[in-house]
Amino acid sequence: MGFMGFREKLKKRQEKVGSLVCVGLDPLPEKCPSCLLTLVSGYEPKNGYVPWGIIYRWMTEIIDATAPYSSMYKLQRAHYESIPSGELALRAIVKYLREIYPDIVIFPDCKRGDIGRTQSRYRKAHFYIDNVDGVNFNPYMGFSCMSGLVDEEIKSKGKAIVGLCYTSNPEAREIQDVKLSNGKFLWEYIGEKILEWSEKLGIVENAGLVMAAAYEYPKGSGNIFSWHLKRCREIVEDRLWFLIPGIGAQGGLVKETVESAYMGPGSIAINSSSGIIFASSNYDFAEAAAKKAKELRDEINRYIP
Repeated sequence: MGFMGFREKLKKRQEKVGSLVCVGLDPLPEKCPSCLLTLVSGYEPKNGYVPWGIIYRWMTEIIDATAPYSSMYKLQRAHYESIPSGELALRAIVKYLREIYPDIVIFPDCKRGDIGRTQSRYRKAHFYIDNVDGVNFNPYMGFSCMSGLVDEEIKSKGKAIVGLCYTSNPEAREIQDVKLSNGKFLWEYIGEKILEWSEKLGIVENAGLVMAAAYEYPKGSGNIFSWHLKRCREIVEDRLWFLIPGIGAQGGLVKETVESAYMGPGSIAINSSSGIIFASSNYDFAEAAAKKAKELRDEINRYIP
């Protein structure tokens, strides 16, 4: 397959499989199907330890089952870093995806955010060693949080640099919803700055924002909150794509999310992790994951214009 940037690759994959679903490959050793543990001769669980080869087997079987419904895979790096030799599993999974599903984009969830020199080390670690298609970052320390992740090769390859803007964890409101002197929320300012930085770096085409799914607040109130997605589209239009967490186990709302954020293939990717990969801990774990991924794809597609 010839070269194409992240967003174009995402767009083509979404069109090919008719899906905006991003499957989060975030293993927890305590949820590993017991049928996989029996593959290790004499294995006895100790302190939640699972051999990295079993993690690899678990995630690749889920990949094979969910690939028909997935346009993107997101690997939460902490879930691998906390497993002995887990980074070997992560890189083996990336290699597997590259070889078997080369048109699917691969994104690590790492939320790096440090001074430029440190960010440049993360750039080498993720893009050149992990061999992924993009990274996300925390903009708290300013422009170098983004610029340190970019060099001319990264720019020429169209890698995705995605900033945290409005996240799905409820406690984030204490920080992200702070009102500034101009009346804007802090998260609105962040969205504006990430677009500005993307323009300055010449990477707007593949840059993006983490924007939480629409949700009910307070729960059980019937009050649907999707204004943040509509407002962010006013700020950045379709110039930045959205990585959208919060669907599934976190209770995010599909209909309102799609109606508020979707601007065509490649404009959003809707992530679900626990709701898909932990659908079953029995022998049918892969089939159960595929069923959940298909259900999410079909639900999303009901609301695409």
